[in-house]
Amino acid sequence: MPLFLSRNRPAYRTVIDHQRRVVRAGVVTAVRDVCEDCNGGPLSRLDNYASSLDRRYFTQIVGTTQKIDFSYDFDLLLRWLLKVSYNDDRTRPPPHETKPFVPYILGREKEPPFSTNVLVGIITPGVAPAEQVARGFPELIEPESCGIGYLAYGEPALSDIQLSRFVQINSYLLDVLAWRPKGSRPVRRSHIEQICRIHHMVELKRNTNTVAVTAGVMDYLSFQSKFFPQTSTYRDARR
Repeated sequence: MPLFLSRNRPAYRTVIDHQRRVVRAGVVTAVRDVCEDCNGGPLSRLDNYASSLDRRYFTQIVGTTQKIDFSYDFDLLLRWLLKVSYNDDRTRPPPHETKPFVPYILGREKEPPFSTNVLVGIITPGVAPAEQVARGFPELIEPESCGIGYLAYGEPALSDIQLSRFVQINSYLLDVLAWRPKGSRPVRRSHIEQICRIHHMVELKRNTNTVAVTAGVMDYLSFQSKFFPQTSTYRDARR
C-alpha cells in the first residue's frame, strides 16, 4: 500500500495480511526495489494522482445514503490500481498475473495487454449487532480500512475474465477487470452490464471523466466477512 495512506490517515497503524495470518503495527512500509528513474518518475506521478483522489474522495466516509459524483482520469487511475495490485502480487511467490501489465503501468505502452475495465462501488456503514452495541461498539460501523484483494464472479462472466482485482479505500471499492483475448467486445459489454446491475457498481469509461454513484454495493460488516479473509488490509488500529 502506498505511503500517502499513512500520511492522510494518522490513526491507521495496523497492517493485516489475512492470507498469511500476519499482523504488523506501524506505518505502511515503502516498496524500494525499483530503480530511481521509475520510482521517482512514472510511479511517483501515479501515487501523486492517487493521493489527490484520496484527499478529495477516499478519506470521506460515505453515509447510508449515497449520491457521489466521482471525477477521474481513467488512464492514471487504472495504472495506479494495477501498480498497487502488482506490489501486492510481489509479496507472494511467482508467477504474478499482473506482471504483463508492467509496461502499461510505467507508461511505456499506451494500452494494457488485455481489454480492461474499471468498476466503482460504495461500501456503506454496517449496523452492529445488538450484543456488540451492548459492549460499547458504535451502532454504525463505518468503513475505515484500506485493502487489496480478489473479486470472483460467477458464470457466464467467469470463463472470460483474465484478472479481477479490487482496491478498497474506506467507502470506495474499485475493481479492475481484464478479459481473455478470446472474448468479443459485445460479450464483454454484456458481462459488465450484468455485473453492474447485480452488484450496484458503475463502470468508469475512458471517454468520460465523471460518473454518478447512487447505490451501495454492500455494507461494511458484509464486506469484512466476505472479503477480509482473502485481503491484505491496512486499518484503524483502534477497532
